[in-house]
Amino acid sequence: MIRHRHLTLLAVPLLLSPAAAALASPASAAPLPAASCELVATGEAGSGPYTLVLEGFDPNQSVTINGPNTSQRTRVGDDGTLDKQGVRYGQYSVTAKGKRTGCLTPPREKHDGGKQGNVRVTTVVISPVTKQGTPVDCTQKSIRVAFDGRITATGKGDVSYYWTLISGSQRIGGGKVTFPGGTTTQPVPVVADFYSVGGQPPTGYVTLHIPSADIAVKSPELTLSCVKP
Repeated sequence: MIRHRHLTLLAVPLLLSPAAAALASPASAAPLPAASCELVATGEAGSGPYTLVLEGFDPNQSVTINGPNTSQRTRVGDDGTLDKQGVRYGQYSVTAKGKRTGCLTPPREKHDGGKQGNVRVTTVVISPVTKQGTPVDCTQKSIRVAFDGRITATGKGDVSYYWTLISGSQRIGGGKVTFPGGTTTQPVPVVADFYSVGGQPPTGYVTLHIPSADIAVKSPELTLSCVKP
């Protein structure tokens, strides 16, 4: 006679470590990062211009940015972020869904009265090369206009500069000029594109920025006239 042995399997609880238990449990949605806002200096040595960086907002969320002499409604991207370039230095806040988020602001760089190395900027002058009321074909996509900028400084060294068009957010040129010593003046010309809206005479202005001296000089406003092509 063959006797069969009956084996009884006992259920033994399986003990997992907390880390293993977390891996074994159904994946839960990761919490979204908290909304944040920071003013970031993008110029040399931590100076302007500045970019306002928004992160952690809901995708495509409508937000209102409040800052120095400005209140602007805009929208973040698909990833909940936004880089607002060319903004002024100052305190900013962002409001979304009724909740206000204060923006982190870095200490402002001090430049000792506009010195860059051994150079001190004393005067910045802008004058239009294109004359006021110059007749142009307003059916063109854009109209080129020229401005003459001049930087006067005392001392020896380099000074960086850049140009913006109208709103201050659109850069249209820039560079660096070298001063040989003493008091001298260096030319920094620029050409900008003006646009006719609805067949109206193009109008606008440019601004010359010198970050090391914390200087921004606006040109006289220039208005052209429309003629039939």
